[in-house]
Amino acid sequence: MRLTSNMEIQKVKTIDLESLKQKLNSMSLFSQLSSDDLKGLVEKSSLRQFEAGSVICREGEYGDTAFAILGGAVEVSINTAGYENLTLALLGEGNIFGEMAALSGYPRSATVSAKEALYLLEIPAEVLKNLMKHSPGFKDAIEVMYAERAVKTYLRKVPLFSNLDESTLERLEKDVNLKSYKSGDIIFNEGDQGDSLYVIRTGFVKITKKHLDKEQIIAYLSQGNYFGEMALLEDERRTATVSAFTNVEVLQVLKEDFNMLLDADSKLAEEIGDIIMERKLRTLKVQKDPSKSERLQTLVEKGIIQAESLLIIDLKTCIHCNNCVDACEDRHGYPRLDRRGTRVPDVSIPVACRLCHDPVCLICNFDAIKRAPTGEINIIDDKCVGCAGCAIRCPYNVIQMVPSKPEHELKKFNIISALLKGAKESDNKTPKDHKIKPKHLAIKCDNCLGYYDTACTNNCPTNSIKWVNPMEYFGDTEDLIPKREKYQ
Repeated sequence: MRLTSNMEIQKVKTIDLESLKQKLNSMSLFSQLSSDDLKGLVEKSSLRQFEAGSVICREGEYGDTAFAILGGAVEVSINTAGYENLTLALLGEGNIFGEMAALSGYPRSATVSAKEALYLLEIPAEVLKNLMKHSPGFKDAIEVMYAERAVKTYLRKVPLFSNLDESTLERLEKDVNLKSYKSGDIIFNEGDQGDSLYVIRTGFVKITKKHLDKEQIIAYLSQGNYFGEMALLEDERRTATVSAFTNVEVLQVLKEDFNMLLDADSKLAEEIGDIIMERKLRTLKVQKDPSKSERLQTLVEKGIIQAESLLIIDLKTCIHCNNCVDACEDRHGYPRLDRRGTRVPDVSIPVACRLCHDPVCLICNFDAIKRAPTGEINIIDDKCVGCAGCAIRCPYNVIQMVPSKPEHELKKFNIISALLKGAKESDNKTPKDHKIKPKHLAIKCDNCLGYYDTACTNNCPTNSIKWVNPMEYFGDTEDLIPKREKYQ
């Protein structure tokens, strides 16, 4: 995995701040800001220019800035099950884009490219959030825009609606609600009257059901999944409780719109009926064998399922040679990997970065920890002051505080060790720009950002350690039997 900078972005030479403030004030979105807020916005943001055809934001990449269009126009497009580069909108001067990723912390939901020569103001997420705190009118406008765009974009991405024509989707856009829940919030309770179907846009929900006076975890669901269909299709009360396990955004489809969807797509009722049958069977299996619920609870409460990417060790083939840890230390100077971790049946989950969907470690007063567009999270040595804030916040003990070492003390490449481990010299060299300050620093697994491979997996003689998608690897929630074929 290698982070490459977007060379198409060019900084525009500084222009008169008053002229820029006047330009922003002429735009309806920013006209609601006070003079002081406009001044702060201009001082803390950056002017950018792009040539026609340049890509400013790419769907699926992470980003912590939004962009205001000062001149020119952009095209917003997405990839769906049926279309590539489906154009959603053309935006011109006075519009803003990129706010969804900047505010939510989730990957970009669309690709934005320049239709013509383009002049932008790049606004950091924290600046945008502060403006929303100071100006209720600005906050309301951003939230309305966010909701409309989230609904429009996601309706065309979610598989549930893939067979609907554009006119049906446009009608649905007007009625669907975007709802947000904080971790722990109850979306609905078992026994409630059902009036809506919910489609998960971001985050994870937990489904529980009472059985023998105990609350059992039946399933976890993530982005793209839906719930609440049983009560609507079978005209029953809610059969389980659904709560937000992380911060969650869902599209709420009311019952009358759900019925409209069934009329518009003749196969939809059959597909949902099959899902209902599968979910009922899953519930029976979990109730029959409570240990399944306990193992599922381990996956959820240990944060394993919520990981974007997960390092696992197959204990059936691992020979405990410690090559993975040694290779990590050879490359980085300190081992950033700890093989001792959570065990789920015959799999060990070592202590390594999981690329959390909503990483709390990114809260840094010194801007010393960043997320790359490709998702990796790394600590910038030159900015780290050793305050340990990120290490304290990380719930999985991935971040360590270590005494810094002079460059000459970093472990160098050892040809004998390399021959024994099957490593390559190029894999173990420390990057030339690797600098460590003379003080305690925070270090963490950064998924070997800047290298073409990860040291731990490249040096395992039995291929027992690998990066996986936890939702795919652990398979269905009632079985917890890894679907290994993809990872062998």
